[in-house]
Amino acid sequence: MHRQMQAAIRAASCAATELADLPGLAPSPEELQGAAALRAAEAQQGNPAAQRGSLYALQPYLLAVLRPRYSEIEALLSAFWFPALGFAVVELAAFVGLRKSVFIALTEGAFDLGPRYAAVVEVHVWASAAMWGLAALQILGQQTRKNPSTAWLHRRGGQAMLGLFFSVVFPTSLYLSVLQRIDYLAAAVSCVLFDTACCTAFFLFRGWRVARLRQNSDSLHLHGRLMQCGVMMSMSILPQRLLQFWLTANKSALSHQGNYTVSILLTSVLFVVCGHFFDGPRGGIWMACIGQERQEEAFGTARPSRLERCVWRGRWFAYMV
Repeated sequence: MHRQMQAAIRAASCAATELADLPGLAPSPEELQGAAALRAAEAQQGNPAAQRGSLYALQPYLLAVLRPRYSEIEALLSAFWFPALGFAVVELAAFVGLRKSVFIALTEGAFDLGPRYAAVVEVHVWASAAMWGLAALQILGQQTRKNPSTAWLHRRGGQAMLGLFFSVVFPTSLYLSVLQRIDYLAAAVSCVLFDTACCTAFFLFRGWRVARLRQNSDSLHLHGRLMQCGVMMSMSILPQRLLQFWLTANKSALSHQGNYTVSILLTSVLFVVCGHFFDGPRGGIWMACIGQERQEEAFGTARPSRLERCVWRGRWFAYMV
């Protein structure tokens, strides 16, 4: 009987914890107090992922450096918003002032493939910047989504973000990845570009589907986690761009094409140490955010089947084809 009462108390506390994250719902003061108490207890206990043991090689270092409140992805996103804003502003300013991407200008035309390709690049950059802006409003605008009178803005903003990504950003990403001029290790570089686009699409689609089905009171919280993963995946280009810019600014011995290939392959090592390279969206860094116990709702199955595991691990060969 005592165990049953403890289980009931824990379930009620968890429900109160997640209710504060549901868009359009206004929790009662009692529910908020219960949620705050539970989160304070979790904070005292430390990150749950750290207690379970490392899910990926880089996790101990990220936990030590970021000291995340809930997950490493959430902490990384917080650190990436400002660089993403700076990157978008510089790129858009270059298109307004120079009518070309800033990296096309800095690399002396090493990646220029004519006016049609340049036009697609410009559309992609403007659409990506708008998508990141909408994503920032979605993720950072907690008061908007929790207030019943403004929750509709959160829903419409989310629909606009997904519509923009799947109608413009995703197809232009694939187009540019296929036609991009790459002089060195083109297959390996293209694989990284394809994986970034495809895994971003996967996370955003699964996040939309979880919110659509809404199986339980925790579903919208899981929806938010999946969306965070998708946006973080789309921002994985930022470390590569920073390294490429540094190599270009310091006039390395490599050509512009060589700088690009080196920056892509070096930063893609992060895929390996974060558990993404082999298992894709089921990788360790994503599971630390989503939660092992939420895999069934997030991905359709509690554990990846042998076929799914083969698909994720063999996707690199599929990209080459």
